Amino acid sequence: MLRRIYYIIDEALRTVKRHKGLTSISIVIMSLSLLMLAVFLLATDNALRLVGQAQAEMKLYVYLKDDVTQDGAETLYRQIMMQPEVSEVQFISKDQAMQDFRQQLGDDSDLLGALRSNPLPNSFWVTPRDDARTRDAMVTLAGRIQPLKGVEEVRYGREFLDRFATLLRALYFVNGVVGFIVILSALFIISNAVRLTVISRRKTIEILKLVGATNGYIVAPFIIEGAFQAGVASVLSLALLFGVAILSRRVIPDLTFFSAEKSAVYLVTCVVIGSLGSFLALRRMLRMR
Repeated sequence: MLRRIYYIIDEALRTVKRHKGLTSISIVIMSLSLLMLAVFLLATDNALRLVGQAQAEMKLYVYLKDDVTQDGAETLYRQIMMQPEVSEVQFISKDQAMQDFRQQLGDDSDLLGALRSNPLPNSFWVTPRDDARTRDAMVTLAGRIQPLKGVEEVRYGREFLDRFATLLRALYFVNGVVGFIVILSALFIISNAVRLTVISRRKTIEILKLVGATNGYIVAPFIIEGAFQAGVASVLSLALLFGVAILSRRVIPDLTFFSAEKSAVYLVTCVVIGSLGSFLALRRMLRMR
């Protein structure tokens, strides 16, 4: 078994050395097709990062009635913290709210000098758990907090959440459709690139079949070769994408590149696509079922 595995790997590497020109052409073609996939994945990664940042800012603002005492506020605090969707509750006094408002006004804060009293209410800033930062969860949570004793009003930007939920559904739908097309296109291009190598070695394959070699014995070196080419091509595509990302930061300063973990997943995915492309290129020739 080990001898057979050694032969398959050795045969794949020898083929790469013997057909350096054809292998180089295949790698260039794969690199360009995988670059298209990498650009799509990077755009998706940054879009989802922005979505995550927007979701992290989701809070409920619970405004208290003016006659709520300190004991009533503490009771209300405990009742809100008991809600399963709640991660954190922060009390904001009316004085602190006024101070924050003055800072937001900046140079125009002098306008507040005309006020005889502080019109802002005491409030709670309620931070939901990560899995509860959705439109439906926020609406449900607000619906349970609003009837509590001492609550004047609960605000959470329902109109914004409705638009955000619609935008998120559209993003996932478009991302799924485009992603499917891009991956299918990359697989098609890689399959045809590998097919060039297969065609150039048609006679070798026919001889192997005549001497009784099994389909698996013939296919294995090609699959390893395709995985190797896709691996090299994926590294080149990542290098090209990194250069594009550096240049793009002049226009999009917040653009981030893949993390080490995501880069590793991308490389493994490309190797799988290359192996599958090799299999598809050989399937028709060997008439595998």
